[in-house]
This record gives sequence, C-alpha cells and structure tokens, in this order.
Amino acid sequence: MKDTFWKLIEENSESLIKACITVFVLILTYISIRLFRRYIAATAEKHHFAPQRTSSISKVGQTLIYLLSIGIISNVLGFGIQGIFVATSSFFAIVGIAFFANWSILSNVTASVLIYFTFPYRIGDRLSVENDPKYNGTLYDVTLMYMKIKTDGGSYITLPANVAIQKIITIQSQADYQKALDEAAAEKAKT
Repeated sequence: MKDTFWKLIEENSESLIKACITVFVLILTYISIRLFRRYIAATAEKHHFAPQRTSSISKVGQTLIYLLSIGIISNVLGFGIQGIFVATSSFFAIVGIAFFANWSILSNVTASVLIYFTFPYRIGDRLSVENDPKYNGTLYDVTLMYMKIKTDGGSYITLPANVAIQKIITIQSQADYQKALDEAAAEKAKT
C-alpha cells in the first residue's frame, strides 16, 4: 500500500505541483485583498474620506487583484498566457467598439483613483475651478466619475473627475474667500 501511494504521487507530481501553486496563489490573493482593504480603510480614516469614495476605490483595487490572480492561475493550469491575451483582447475589442464614444469613462475613473490616493481635495474644501465659466463652491462629494460642488447659492455643479486633473483648482482659505466676497460687494456697490 505504501508503494502504491508513492507511485500515485510520482505519476501525478505535475498535477500536485499545479494544485499546490494554485492553492498558494488563492491564499496570497486572500491576504492581498485583506491588506488592501486595511490600507484603504486606514487612508480613508486618516484623511476623512467619504465612505462611498472609499468603497469605489476598494472595488477597483480588488478587481485588479482578482484579475491578476486569475491570470496567474490560468497560466499555471496550462491555459497559457497567450490564450488569455487573445480572449482578453477580443473582449476589449468588442467593448471598445461598443463604447467608443464613451472613452471618457475610463479617463474619469482613472482621475478619480488618482484624486483618491493623492487626496488634494477633501469634502468640505472651498474650491475655485478655473474654467469657462469659473466655478466656486464647497466640495460636496467625490464619486468614481464626478466631483460635486455646492455653490454659495445652493446649486450643485457636477464636474467630471478628469477636470480636477486638467484644470487649475484652487483650495480657497477662509480669508481668500472673504476677500473675494468683499471685492464682489465693492464692485456691485459701484454699479
């Protein structure tokens, strides 16, 4: 019986190695996801980010980790990286054709992720967006696609997240904001 066991192991050694590597990658994926979630939670707590913003970024990161793990496991199991690239490129070609007009979606998601990790703006900051027309207000929310600014008059302006990277945005101090209000009032009084 002992000989039969060792003979079985020798005959299936390649399959056992693949199974062990697969289990190792699954464990590593689980650990990576847990560490990523902790990092995102710590960053969100440290910089007082909104829960919706943290959830969106967490989902994007987890998806990338899962995709990487699936690629490694399929390569180990013998599907080959070339087969994965063919299937992936075919899928993205179809998606690319279907969403050609909506390329800005990827731009907005990427900008939102960059804003999250560089955290130049926080909810509640007074912003002045150098655009035509110029927007002034308080940052109300940052989603995976948009930045929402509440103006002094109570209106909401929704700007695509990539505007934060493309345009000059000033975080106004209370003194600068008061000075702008005083200048506007003085100019209004002249007329």
